[in-house]
Amino acid sequence: MRLGWGALLAVVVLSTACAATGRGGATASGTPAYVPWLPLARTGAFPQAPRPSPSPPIPIPPGTPACTSAQLDVVSYRGSGATGHTDMPLLFRNRSTTECFLEGYSDVTVLDARGNVLAAGKGSGLRGTFFDYESVVVPILMKTGTSLVVNGMPLPQGQALINVEWVDCSMPTAARVVVDLPDGGGTVAGAYPVRAGYSPVCDSGPGIAPQPSVGRGPFMPTGVQWPPSPVYITTSVTINAPDVIKRGSTLVYYVTVRNTSDIDYVLDPCPDYNEFLGKKDLVASYRLNCAPVGHIAPGVAVTFEMRMTLPDWIESGPSRLFWSLGDGRLEPANASVPIIIG
Repeated sequence: MRLGWGALLAVVVLSTACAATGRGGATASGTPAYVPWLPLARTGAFPQAPRPSPSPPIPIPPGTPACTSAQLDVVSYRGSGATGHTDMPLLFRNRSTTECFLEGYSDVTVLDARGNVLAAGKGSGLRGTFFDYESVVVPILMKTGTSLVVNGMPLPQGQALINVEWVDCSMPTAARVVVDLPDGGGTVAGAYPVRAGYSPVCDSGPGIAPQPSVGRGPFMPTGVQWPPSPVYITTSVTINAPDVIKRGSTLVYYVTVRNTSDIDYVLDPCPDYNEFLGKKDLVASYRLNCAPVGHIAPGVAVTFEMRMTLPDWIESGPSRLFWSLGDGRLEPANASVPIIIG
């Protein structure tokens, strides 16, 4: 069945009223209103959901001052490691009775038990660590009355944390840390009983192994997802397929995608999709023919025609048809239905 562009647009609109339950929607005549299938080569593109613009997780009242060292405690927090990197975070708490805010990068100096400098990160150098998902700088409100947190306890809102990567090939153990706050906020110090991280580059030999260094990230808020998680579009996917299909024939079926979110699903680029039978006995992947649609508005459903040619060698009997849309902007978008291969 071939449709002219005018008719095609009409049936796409009609599909918004199709039922999206069971095996998919259909018009009153029983013929699905659909976007025709085209054998479009997959692009391999996997568009990602945009992250919301970071903003202060706790609104900062007008007139709130920047924190000074006299207001803050700093402690070592639970460390972690990944792919040759070691994180030795610092946690900051407001111990005063006045709210204030922290913002930006601090200078960090690591000392041994005698007060000797083991390494330092100062100025614009060595800003950022492997553990900073994004070097996002926002002001962080330091609440009063928050509890002192020990390792393993969940972090409350209203405190701040910075990731620290201290690397020294001799792996000494520190005793204290000194933090110079941004914009002349003063110096705050605390216990720092951690051992330096060892970089794989340390095995490179004299002249190549790194010098002791301290990388540090910006102040980050605690007690919230940071950076903010992407906002994903939710959909429901249903399949309308025949109960029985013969080997050597072309399976024609219909996939209805309904936008169940309150975000417009803009089909640019057109995403790829995957389909397979049974235990991946037959697998195919194409690009969705979404150009005639352009977008799927919230609450709207659009039906797409699908075609899959079954070879003669495929095994007869009960099977299952799977279909999934490859688009990182969506929550998982897939569906499956039983089918018998005759």
